Amino acid sequence: MKSNIFKNKKILVTGATGSVGSSIVFNLIKNFNFKVIRTMSNDENGLFELSQKLKNANLNLSSQMLHSKIRIIHADIRSYERCLQITNDVDIVIHAAAMKHVPICEYNPDEAIDTNVSGTQNIINASLKNKVKKFVLISTDKAANPQTIMGTSKLMAEKLTLNANEFSENKNFYCIRFGNVIGSRGSVLEVFKNQILNNYDLTVTEKNMTRFFMDIDHAANEVLKTLQVSRGGEIFVIKSMYSFKILDLAKVMIEYYKKKLKIKYIGERNNEKLYEELLSKEEREEAFENKQFVILNKNFKMFDNLKFYSAKKLLKYNTLSSNTVKLLNKKDILDFLIKKKLI
Repeated sequence: MKSNIFKNKKILVTGATGSVGSSIVFNLIKNFNFKVIRTMSNDENGLFELSQKLKNANLNLSSQMLHSKIRIIHADIRSYERCLQITNDVDIVIHAAAMKHVPICEYNPDEAIDTNVSGTQNIINASLKNKVKKFVLISTDKAANPQTIMGTSKLMAEKLTLNANEFSENKNFYCIRFGNVIGSRGSVLEVFKNQILNNYDLTVTEKNMTRFFMDIDHAANEVLKTLQVSRGGEIFVIKSMYSFKILDLAKVMIEYYKKKLKIKYIGERNNEKLYEELLSKEEREEAFENKQFVILNKNFKMFDNLKFYSAKKLLKYNTLSSNTVKLLNKKDILDFLIKKKLI
């Protein structure tokens, strides 16, 4: 990894109080040299908790250095004027702010569009105005062939991000997609933990439902990797994700905590998929891969892309769906959860 890309750079992380956003902040502090990080969120309590974690963590930074290198900023991406202020003199924008929970987005579609689409347009326009050098949108596998408000809004955010290259001198706006972040706030693991703690039966929507997943630190690390290899216009898809049946996770949790609980099937939500895909059919036809990522970049010719990324044309489409990739068995799931200290 080329650590000097962040040297003397001013970095803005939107959604910095979220699971992935805060992990990115800590990863930058622990592993890279930079000038300043602006941590932006509209969650006041979350910002307070983040500031306390920064103070209490062993980061090899004095309180004075911490104060000079980290800015705690309360702001909402729905305000263009605020976005304009916060992106002033910024080199890199990591855009993690979004409404992410499918049922909440379905019930509050206007709010989801205002945040995920209009909010993204605000931070993009502000970044263009202030000539930000790199901009990465953190997206989701639900943007591939979307069936929900959340997935559709994130696909629209992706299109806005990639289109920004038409108006950028640096032409380095791009996206990264990944699956469920296990252990993050509101993830299925946290739901199951809460149900077990309260001696509730575990609720599973459908016995054959599968999902891609990765842990929080892994997700943050992959985002920072893309910043070091992007040339603009990409959709990066992380290859090092796992897939499992939600039902198997529920069984592992019940067995691990030695609870006499049942699994209750509650049926699929409206428009919910049984499995997730990482690219649409049209995207797969133009995708390529290297050791770390499956990549789509229409800004350059295929031959040029293959050379730049040390890549080859994507041939194995079965690795792009959570029901056709090799699934972790129950032992694999348990080993992963223990190794990552998630249980």
